[in-house]
Amino acid sequence: MAAIYFIRHGQASFGKENYDELSPLGEKQSYVLGEGLAKRGITFDKVIQGGLVRHHQTAEHCLNGIGAKEDDIELEIDMRFSEYNHTEVIARHRPDLETHHAMAAYLSTQPSPRKAFQDLFAEAIQRWVSGDFNHEYSESWAEFQQRCANGMNDICKSDAKSIAVFTSGGAISMVMQQLLELNDQQAIKISWSVVNASVTKVLFKDNRVSLNYFNDFSYFEQVDPTLITYR
Repeated sequence: MAAIYFIRHGQASFGKENYDELSPLGEKQSYVLGEGLAKRGITFDKVIQGGLVRHHQTAEHCLNGIGAKEDDIELEIDMRFSEYNHTEVIARHRPDLETHHAMAAYLSTQPSPRKAFQDLFAEAIQRWVSGDFNHEYSESWAEFQQRCANGMNDICKSDAKSIAVFTSGGAISMVMQQLLELNDQQAIKISWSVVNASVTKVLFKDNRVSLNYFNDFSYFEQVDPTLITYR
């Protein structure tokens, strides 16, 4: 059977004006991931990246950790594995926090900024998922689900035997929803548990697709548990 390795990007730049780039910790996570894959004898003959900078950076550092040469790997950008627009999702829920400056000012008043952001984000996601305000979003929840499903289905038609997909937690949770037939609330809940630079492995052959494992980050536990992050 062929394998797809869905890899969440390393830690992005939370709290920075440009979120879409890896933090120094995210770069290290991505490289250590590559080293861990190499030790397990895992290599890729095809690499797919979502359309975001953090996806490309994670792929680059991971492949360096593996010791792979990009010239030997088929590289492809597939926008269907980009994350949903979390900035828009939050802004539609709290228009007063649309700008980076406004969000930073708000979080600076909270005793636990990360928890405050998580609570706010969870509320914003529920509003988006409800479907009651679809006209306010550039991409509805249902459209996000469908594009991820389409991307997944097309990968399973590939002749490659070992495929890496560098993507985000939202897209990975959509893969899980499709494979495990989760409802929307279960899919949202599982998305919160996806670790930065973790790996979810899916097997496919002909019309059969199955989950092999989800959210593996054992290489961090072995090397340095402080590398385990969720945001």
